[in-house]
Amino acid sequence: MIDDEFEDLWGTLRPTGRQRRRIDARVAAWLEARDTPLVQEWLGLFKFEPFTAAALVTVSVVAIGTAPPVVWLVSALF
Repeated sequence: MIDDEFEDLWGTLRPTGRQRRRIDARVAAWLEARDTPLVQEWLGLFKFEPFTAAALVTVSVVAIGTAPPVVWLVSALF
């Protein structure tokens, strides 16, 4: 919703000053309820998930095992 649409909506609804403050308070409360602290978001990024950790370890092992032959092949081609 863009600002012009929002202004048209207010014009259509024609809320009183009291109603408008109440609506604004409810919207602000809804937005604050959805906010999470920054620390919580960072911890959510680094939480331990067994399947993801196992997949990362597997990919790392495969990458380390295949890197030397691939590097040798690329250097031989150039």
